[in-house]
Parts: sequence; structure tokens; C-alpha cells
Amino acid sequence: MSVAVFHPGTQHSWQTALALQQLEQLEWYATSIFHQPGRWPYRLERIAPEPLAARLRAEFGRFAHPGLDPALVRTGGLAEWFERIANRAGWRLLAQRIDAFGNRRFVAQIAAAISADKPFALWGYNGSSSRPFELAKLHGRTCILDRTIGDFRVFNAAMDGLQDRYGEWFLPSERGYSASHIAADQQEYELADAILVGSEAAAATIRQHAPGQAAKLRVLPYCYDERLFASQPAPQPLRPDEPLRLLFVGQLSPRKGVHHLLEAFAMLPPGAATLTMVGDLRVPRQVFARYADRITYIPQVARHQVPAIMAQHHLLVFPSYFEGSALTLLEALASGLGIIQTRASGNGAGPETGLVLDRIDTPSLHAALLQALDDRDLVNRWRAAAQTAAQGYTFARYRANIAALLAEMGLA
Repeated sequence: MSVAVFHPGTQHSWQTALALQQLEQLEWYATSIFHQPGRWPYRLERIAPEPLAARLRAEFGRFAHPGLDPALVRTGGLAEWFERIANRAGWRLLAQRIDAFGNRRFVAQIAAAISADKPFALWGYNGSSSRPFELAKLHGRTCILDRTIGDFRVFNAAMDGLQDRYGEWFLPSERGYSASHIAADQQEYELADAILVGSEAAAATIRQHAPGQAAKLRVLPYCYDERLFASQPAPQPLRPDEPLRLLFVGQLSPRKGVHHLLEAFAMLPPGAATLTMVGDLRVPRQVFARYADRITYIPQVARHQVPAIMAQHHLLVFPSYFEGSALTLLEALASGLGIIQTRASGNGAGPETGLVLDRIDTPSLHAALLQALDDRDLVNRWRAAAQTAAQGYTFARYRANIAALLAEMGLA
């Protein structure tokens, strides 16, 4: 049976759609953003003056997926673009409202397709699947929920405790999810025939707070983008005299543990290591400014720039409290980086490629960084093993896992 995929944004949905297309089981792929040079707003990259045109090409290029058949792609709506503009401007609460509005509009646009007479299953993502799944059930469709994050009740509990100790690090938009949001998540769980998550850590959060849905859970590990990361150079051993180059990639927010990373790094001997942080700043600027003179901060960059940045570093440090499974960990493996991460971060470091921290606090992270500083041979072994470990997260492996899932569900 064919499968229709929908996502009002992007995330890894394009890889899901491509895998289904290659399995000859993609009915259609609906998304708000898909690079089509002949359509608005993508035509702007051809008519805008430089350097604006270059910036547009970089931004639009993030949504170019040449392997997907455009005839199977359905797009509509500009809400996703407005949400991105609001986020870039720092208007977080406005961006959240636009996201909610855009999700509702997106669902209305695909309702007719879901109600078609042809039999197919529906593959949707958290935050936008309740209404589509309700419609799908009226037509006897199998519904697959791809939840890209853990259960937000775990997030709320973690952030509640953290705000007591690190309240000044929080923006208003980063404090927690409402009861109505969590109720909508619960409805998606109940409507789904299968609930997919990217890691065992994320699955555990759903078992904890929605035990009645545990039988539906499947762990479907993500893959990295091989167009960008498959040709990364093999890592070279650290020289005895060079500083350890640390990297963080992701939103700079309390959820990601950036306060612990900045505190732990500040405790290291001066000159022993460098720290580069890449991503959207989601902590108050006046708090971040206390540490800014010791680190290199790079705001959001185009996806094609990330491999070169990773190749210039030795260790990815990712002390997150709450994830689905962070793709940046897989990208780091493919780039030959060792990894220091928390267990909640998802798939990434193993015994041969880094450290997984069970405690999330500054002393634990500081101890891990000191271990890496004191044992360069260990770091070199982590890095030497990383690209082999990354082969467990290729697109071919992801596609094979989808094929196995569909066969298990009787949809092959």
C-alpha cells in the first residue's frame, strides 16, 4: 500500500518521503516549503540584486531536494516563511502563534487529498496530525505518527526544576508547554496506529507519561544528509601543542544545556581549549554576554556550511536535557568528531566514539571535558572510530528500516 507524507515544515520529512518514493510506495508528499525555482518566492533568487540573491540562494537551498519527484510534492501557504522571519527577528512568541496558525491552514489544505477514494496510509508529524488523523480514520486509513521529540511532560518537569536555579537564562518563549498543547499530543497518540521516535531515550518519555500507548511505539533512528556529510575528510590526530577545539551546534537554549557548557568551559585552563557555538541564540543576550569574550559565536548558517565547520573541530559537546534524537550528533560522527553528550540527546556517542553523561549538570560536564583534555589519545581514538559508527545511520539504513516497519504493519 502507498503512503502519503505530510509536514507543514520540513525536519527529516523529505528523507521519509524520498525513502518511500524509492520503495515505490509514496502516494504524495505535502509540505509548506519545497524548492521549486520557477515558483514564488523562489523566483526571487534569480531577480534580486547581489548580495541579497546570494543570501536567498543559501536560504532556499536548504529546501532543495533534487531526488524527490516534483509531481509527487504538494505545497501551499507562506506561514512557514513568516514563522522563520519572526524567529530570525527574535519574536519568539509571535513565531509560535504563526506556527499554530500555519499548521491549521496546512491541515485544511490537505483535507481533500486525505478524503480521496484511493486507499493509502498516512504518515504525519507531531503538532499537526490530530485533524488529519481524524479525517483519515473516517476513511479507514492506517495512521503513522512520526514524533520528532520526546513527551513534553518530561520537558516541562525538567525546565521547572531548572528555572529555580537558572531562571535568568530563560526567555519567556522557552519556559514550557501548555496543558492544551499536551492534550493535543495525547490525542495524536490515541489516533495513531504506530508512534515513531528517533531514539530509545525519546521512547522512554512516552512510556512514562502515556503508558497506554506503549504498544504502538517503534524506534526508527534518523539518518544524516549524505549529500553534505558523506565526503567529510578523515580526522587527523591532535597535535600535542594544539588546543582542543570544541563545538556546539543547535539552538542556544536552556533545553540544550548551553548554560552548563558555558560554565564548564569557563572553568577550563585558559588556552587549553576553544569553543565554537553555532545556532540561534535563545537565551537573554545580557546573560550570554558574560561568556562571549572566550568563545566564538556563529549565528544560524546555511546547511551547506555546517560540514566545513565540523571538520575544523575535534569534539562535539551536546549537553541537552530533552530531544527526539539530535541530528547534529550523527553529522558529527560522519565528520569524524568525538562526542560528549547526555543520554537524553539520543543516538550518537557509543563507548568507542565518546562519552554519554547520565547526569546533566556543570560539574559532570566539566569532568568530562577535563578527561578529554588530559587524554588526547582517547580523543584520537574516538575520532578515528566516528566515521565507521556513522555508517549505522545512512539513508540506505533508514530506508531499509522504513521498509521493515511497513512490512511489520502489513503495508508493504
